[in-house]
Amino acid sequence: MKWKSQFYSVRLVVLAALLFAGILYPSGPAQGWDVFASSPWLAMVTRFIGGVYVSVKPVQEWNSDGETVRRIRQRDIPKGAKIIALDEAEASALGLRKNSYKNLFLLYNKVPFDRERADFFFSDPSVLPFIAQRVLTALSQFDSPNYAYFQRRLSEFQTRLDSTVLVGRQLLGGYPVFDLTGGFNSLLSAAGCEILPRDRGRREQWEKGEDMAGLVSQAGEAIKSMIPVVLDGSTAKAIRNTLKGNKNILFLSRPNPDQDLLLFFHDQFLLLWNRLALLREKQAAASSTKKK
Repeated sequence: MKWKSQFYSVRLVVLAALLFAGILYPSGPAQGWDVFASSPWLAMVTRFIGGVYVSVKPVQEWNSDGETVRRIRQRDIPKGAKIIALDEAEASALGLRKNSYKNLFLLYNKVPFDRERADFFFSDPSVLPFIAQRVLTALSQFDSPNYAYFQRRLSEFQTRLDSTVLVGRQLLGGYPVFDLTGGFNSLLSAAGCEILPRDRGRREQWEKGEDMAGLVSQAGEAIKSMIPVVLDGSTAKAIRNTLKGNKNILFLSRPNPDQDLLLFFHDQFLLLWNRLALLREKQAAASSTKKK
């Protein structure tokens, strides 16, 4: 079948990219130096850019509900520790201030996007390279002799991010998705998906817990039309609670903090593509039954 051939072609592209990366960037020291990152998303970017030279410790993590919670207490962070935070507001909220932590590096004085929507921006292929560039600056300040290595890692990050988005477009481009995610809208848009529902006002109502009957109805209609309905860890609680237990809805989980960020994005594309393939098979089976 055409979609199976497409799947294996994409797998070959990804495996080749990973092999190429391994040849270019051989292993380094067994144990890198410690760096604390203020959020799980930032930890994943830092781990990628730092590669073998850093051991990243996320100050926050995701709980089982997908919410960000404190992992490392302030008193457990040494005063001389190397720390990377998104901006001053985030660092202060975690009790991290320059006058106490001399090696605190702020990527921005004030981050140029809404921190409450960090999931969205850390999944946005148009924003991620700028964050990664700032992480490179931070790591180079902490460890200037390895600047060239960090620069190569940044180049690899950009190349693999572009390749990942290309894979997403090959798999998902043009397909409608009933997107109720809180963080992956930018990634789905980059993959060329047709994002539904188009009425942003309705979505905002559902997020407030209003017109939930309308939510159930529209989600049901999408499923009947063989359009995948997608939620994630940062979907509004009102929406999650209303649709939980519906096996026809695809839930995109949070990444494992130790996972390669770009492989995680690739896996999300494959999950959605597999759901689309299943829906297409059901649609074909239903069509065949009607003809009989």
